[in-house]
Amino acid sequence: KKKVVCVYETMWGATEKMAQKIINGVNDQGLSAKLFDITQESHTEIINEMLDSKGFIIGSATHNNGMLSNVAGFLDFLKGLRPKNRIAAAFGSYGWADGATGSIEKMLKETNLTVIQPALGIKYEPSKSELERSYQFGKDFALKVKQGQA
Repeated sequence: KKKVVCVYETMWGATEKMAQKIINGVNDQGLSAKLFDITQESHTEIINEMLDSKGFIIGSATHNNGMLSNVAGFLDFLKGLRPKNRIAAAFGSYGWADGATGSIEKMLKETNLTVIQPALGIKYEPSKSELERSYQFGKDFALKVKQGQA
């Protein structure tokens, strides 16, 4: 279905704020979207939603130059399921260096998902304009799902 699932893990709340704005952007394009904090939901529940979704947006804060461990484990689990004909994008927040978004994109590509737009990385706490960028990121992703770019 032309539906989007967004999965994220946050460290200090910045990535969560981005995720909420991204989902608002997806919804405002008329698509159904589900938002999951990977630390609060079971993999089974999230995968169940992903089964009939066309797009996946994955986010994480950066820790030790990579993504947080729960997102990494989830992406490894997803990779084993070998989803086909899906599009994906990555986002996240960081402090001194952005490593999570690149790590997420790499795993998405290894899972044979089509990464359709550059990752969105925001340093520290997102400002009002950066939250607007997050919203636009979601809108742009939703348009690509609607256009069937997988």
